[in-house]
Amino acid sequence: MSTPWSDDPSFWDGFKHVMFTGKRLAGTSLEVDALVKLVGLAPPARVLDLPCGIGRHSVELARRGFEVTGVDLHEPYLAEARAAAPQVEWIRADMRGFLRPQAFDAVLNLYTSFGYFEDPEDDRRVARSALGSLRPGGAFVIEMMGKEVLAAKYVERRWDELEDGSRMIERCIVEDGWRAVRSEWTLYRADERRDAHFRTRLYAGTELERLLLDVGFADVKLHGWLDGRPYGPGAPRLVAVARR
Repeated sequence: MSTPWSDDPSFWDGFKHVMFTGKRLAGTSLEVDALVKLVGLAPPARVLDLPCGIGRHSVELARRGFEVTGVDLHEPYLAEARAAAPQVEWIRADMRGFLRPQAFDAVLNLYTSFGYFEDPEDDRRVARSALGSLRPGGAFVIEMMGKEVLAAKYVERRWDELEDGSRMIERCIVEDGWRAVRSEWTLYRADERRDAHFRTRLYAGTELERLLLDVGFADVKLHGWLDGRPYGPGAPRLVAVARR
């Protein structure tokens, strides 16, 4: 069987500069400002970043005095994160199975890191693991491209020039009656062409809310971004804050 795209190191290595642009990295501090206010966190609260990627949010939270654990499956990303913040606990693990009972005040799942897996039950496994890892009253924060957001600005094909001069064609194909979206990326960089295809599950706000309540969260609030704006027309993202 072929390796699922979410477990394929060549995807994460080959498209790292597409996902973590200089502009995105520069905006991390403002995102953490908004996140801390939205959840009501103060140091030295314990935070789990699941998955953490290259650790951009984890590193910033640690800089502010939070006790942070970052979990990711891609070792090169973890190595970069360790070099940036050795004081953070970095763990190589699959987010579907990582559980540390009642250890954290907040669990973060940011930058459309929910809905990766082919089996919908895996999304529930991630949510249950987050629930089990939270202390009473703790918050699970999911930030993603909501179904309504994508529908409002849907473009099937887009051509972008990236910061390093490379160019990328992105094709976005809605599948299964808006249950999922298939992305096809073609990257042109110097004399190299690189292709990637991946599929993510789409959630409307009410669908994500129902999933979180079904796995046992006591309360779920939906927002249009980390700054707490309403999830309605014009919202750039879907953010769910689920409390244990």
